[in-house]
Amino acid sequence: MDGSIDQPSADQRPLSKAEYVFQRLRKELRDGTIPPGAQIRQTDVSSRYGVSATPVREALRRLESEGMVDYSPHRGATVTEMPTHDVRDLYLFRAEVEGFLARLASERADAASLYALRAAHDEMRRLVRDGADAAELSRANREFHLAVMRAGSPYLADHVMRPIWEKAIPSSASMWDNAERVEQFLQEHEALLAALEAGDGDEAARLMSEHVRVALGERAARNSDSSPE
Repeated sequence: MDGSIDQPSADQRPLSKAEYVFQRLRKELRDGTIPPGAQIRQTDVSSRYGVSATPVREALRRLESEGMVDYSPHRGATVTEMPTHDVRDLYLFRAEVEGFLARLASERADAASLYALRAAHDEMRRLVRDGADAAELSRANREFHLAVMRAGSPYLADHVMRPIWEKAIPSSASMWDNAERVEQFLQEHEALLAALEAGDGDEAARLMSEHVRVALGERAARNSDSSPE
């Protein structure tokens, strides 16, 4: 990106510089481009976005109020890291809820919904073939999961689970940087799709729940490997 502020359409109010920085930083935090634990340097952001330090400070304070960064005028900003026990609880919650929604999807998904799910899975396969980076694969994975949940209950998917995925679930980009692990995840998606297409609610619920638990195990292993202990 060239760092210039996006030009608004005629029916939009132009973004203030602080709002522009806030929206871009929040997107990068949500999609994992800036990972948990990373330090955000004001000078780097100012240079990258083509703005002065003042709107960057304002944006960081807003992100702090949302719990996405820890900010101090003297120490700078650090992306918030969720405690290990909270990550575990969140994934176990996901395993139950996403398993339930997968069961509903097996009962409620029509031909159009199943086609959309298959297309989302095929898109992930294409991204892998084209050498997409881990952050892009992580974002595509999120959209696949939300599509499955939406097939079960659009309301729960968009108003309950999407905010959790976007605001609470720590970036999983690091889980998509290993080709063997990526292939395993995609095979699990394929098995889930087969269960949904067959209308097998018990199997769809079991596979989705197990898939989320496998992801939890992978995240725990990654955290253990990076621990200084």
